[in-house]
Amino acid sequence: MQRSKSDSCKQMSSIKRTMFVISKCILCALLASVFFSCSKKSDDVIQFDNSEPLALAPDITWAVVLDPYAAYRNTTSWDSHVVNYCRKGDILQVTGRATINGSGTWYKFDSGWLPESAVRLYSNRFRAETAAKQLTE
Repeated sequence: MQRSKSDSCKQMSSIKRTMFVISKCILCALLASVFFSCSKKSDDVIQFDNSEPLALAPDITWAVVLDPYAAYRNTTSWDSHVVNYCRKGDILQVTGRATINGSGTWYKFDSGWLPESAVRLYSNRFRAETAAKQLTE
C-alpha cells in the first residue's frame, strides 16, 4: 500500500507538533526548577548586625593587637610615656597614622599610639573579628 503525499505531510506535522509540545514541557520544567531553586525559603532569615555602625565604613581601618601585651604611648616614640595597655586579640579602630624617621609607622587609637609591629590592619571590623578569633585560639 502506497501512502499519499498528504498522509506523509500529516504524519510529519504530527511529529513536529509532538516535538514542539515535548520541548515546551522541558523548557517549563527547566524554568520551574530555576525559579524554585532561586527563590528564598520562608524560614531563611538574614540578620544584619548593626551593633557597630562603622564596621563596614570604607574609610575606617581596624587593627588587631598581635602582642600578648602592648603599651599605648602618649606620642609616637618608644621613649614616650605609657598611658595604657591592650592585649593580644583586641580589636581597635584606627584614628590616625604617623610615619616617623627612625621609629617607623605608628597608629593612633582612642587610648594612645601603638607601633606598626604591635598590630595588623583590616579594612572592616568583621575581618578584624575573624582574625582576632584565629589569633586567640
